[in-house]
Amino acid sequence: MNPHALTRRLLAAAAALLMSAGALAVAAPGAAAQEEDKDTLLIATNQEVDTFNPFKRRFVITYETSMMTYETLVRIGADYEPEPGLATEWEESEDGLTWTFTIRDGATWSDGEPLTAEDVAYTYGLLIENQAIHDWNIDFAGNLVSAEATDETTFVLTLAEPSPWDVLTREVYIVPEHVWSTYADPSADDANQLPLVGSGPFQVTEYETDEFIRLEANESYWEGAPGFDEVVYDYYTETDAAVAALEAGEVDIVGNGMGGLNPAQTEALASQDHVTVNDVEGRRYVSLTLNYNSVTQDGTEFGDGHPALKDPVVRQALHMALDKQALVDTVLDGSGTPAVGIIPAIFEQYHWDGGDQLVEFDIDGANALLDEAGYVRGDDGVRTMPGTGERLSFRFYQHADNTAYATIAQFATEWWAEIGIEVVPEAIEQSALNDLAYLGEFDIAFSGWGVGPNPTEQLGMHTCAVLPTLTDGTERSSENNYCNPEFDALHEQQKVESDPDARAELVKQQQALMYADTPVIYLYYQNVMEAYNHDRITGMTTQPSEGGMVTGQQGFTWSYYTAQPAGATEESGVPVWVWIAVGAAVVVVVAGGIWFAMRRKSTADERE
Repeated sequence: MNPHALTRRLLAAAAALLMSAGALAVAAPGAAAQEEDKDTLLIATNQEVDTFNPFKRRFVITYETSMMTYETLVRIGADYEPEPGLATEWEESEDGLTWTFTIRDGATWSDGEPLTAEDVAYTYGLLIENQAIHDWNIDFAGNLVSAEATDETTFVLTLAEPSPWDVLTREVYIVPEHVWSTYADPSADDANQLPLVGSGPFQVTEYETDEFIRLEANESYWEGAPGFDEVVYDYYTETDAAVAALEAGEVDIVGNGMGGLNPAQTEALASQDHVTVNDVEGRRYVSLTLNYNSVTQDGTEFGDGHPALKDPVVRQALHMALDKQALVDTVLDGSGTPAVGIIPAIFEQYHWDGGDQLVEFDIDGANALLDEAGYVRGDDGVRTMPGTGERLSFRFYQHADNTAYATIAQFATEWWAEIGIEVVPEAIEQSALNDLAYLGEFDIAFSGWGVGPNPTEQLGMHTCAVLPTLTDGTERSSENNYCNPEFDALHEQQKVESDPDARAELVKQQQALMYADTPVIYLYYQNVMEAYNHDRITGMTTQPSEGGMVTGQQGFTWSYYTAQPAGATEESGVPVWVWIAVGAAVVVVVAGGIWFAMRRKSTADERE
């Protein structure tokens, strides 16, 4: 029986009583209808769907639904190490250019059709031959030469250059050829029609904008059916409302889908007997993007960014006048660490700590930089550009639904005023803010991404190769239009470097270079702060498996797949996965001995 009996109207009325110190709770505008005889796992979200096309997903919500609906050849394990997915084994040629995968025998699509190596070849073929899909995934697709199914269970991938890290960890979601070959344009945002057909443990079957996303269990999943009959992402306009819903038993999990919890919310939830609160090291950074280089690949400028941001002195002064430790202490209540580069400390092999380049909070030093560069203060205290006299007044955009960003904006506004820079904070709805960012119509804007164990994809979003070719904001492969040939050269080297330590050093050099250029100011690495109803859910596998996160997982939704309704009896049956050890031994042949272990901190763990 479905235990969620409290109506939305009652929840909205109760929210004011449940929330602490005057917090305003706004209930979700709609909720998915649930069948009484189904076990439904309800997850709170506030993020709109950008696309159900797995080749183009960027947002957290569609990253998660892609992971649940589709599978990769090699998946990322609960402890961030590669393990068999649709491929049971693989072999790399001596020159590193040819990879042969054995496709899992007996796997099927959710519509009952067999899954074969032909589907895999078709999927990789789209990356090679479909220009739009190729360009969207250029950092990986640009190295692919051919994709061939030599029989129903053997797939052969040929590369232009060796790239073992990308081959084993790049999340290429295998799609069914018998479905996708009927699409007129597989690259279109709306190409993929519901209900989706995939091979993963859950399938997206229903979606109502700003109301819910429903995924039904794939009963024929090769590793065994999930414990829940369906997963429903329920929309809430504010995190406080989602917290109230969790307290009232109207939602089961609140975490990454709402952008995480804040310390006050976790404190309130910790007092609830039916709620478990999780505060663990994450894989996500929060940053400020500076609009200094809105330009296409042919050099055409677009957007309306403030010209002063083109000056690295101004960008460095902005960086120097931010007290990141104060932000961690006040905004996160200590649940995080100040950020330096793009790779969070949880991936210590690739994390760069700043060394002697580390920028310390120094208002006097920032003022000195601007003084020496000729930015003089006007009568109102705001500096002006040398030559033009244009005031250093910047638009500062933040996500309207993120209270932490609003607090950061208040701090930054005060600090920057001390160095003669005026900013005008403005809260903008997420979709509109994204549109403005890709059109180059902003000065400073918040951003944030979850980083995976292979840094190539994240670093690749800052290369010249992904600069847009159009000025209409539709091409969104570049995070901030950063382009530095030296950075690109390091990027190409690290992709093909087989020695783990040498590769890590190249990745750190990339981060150091971007840190000096300051196209982005990394503020902090945020802990995952999440909560769930343990009276409703049991058995969730975290990532990492010891002391890790429930929401915002990478490579596979371990938590939602392994979750079972609390109190389920043995008579209800035990899914196959209970009997399969996650770390089952698999024969994996890697020519030349090239293999690697993604190392992590022993403490704990969170894509946007």
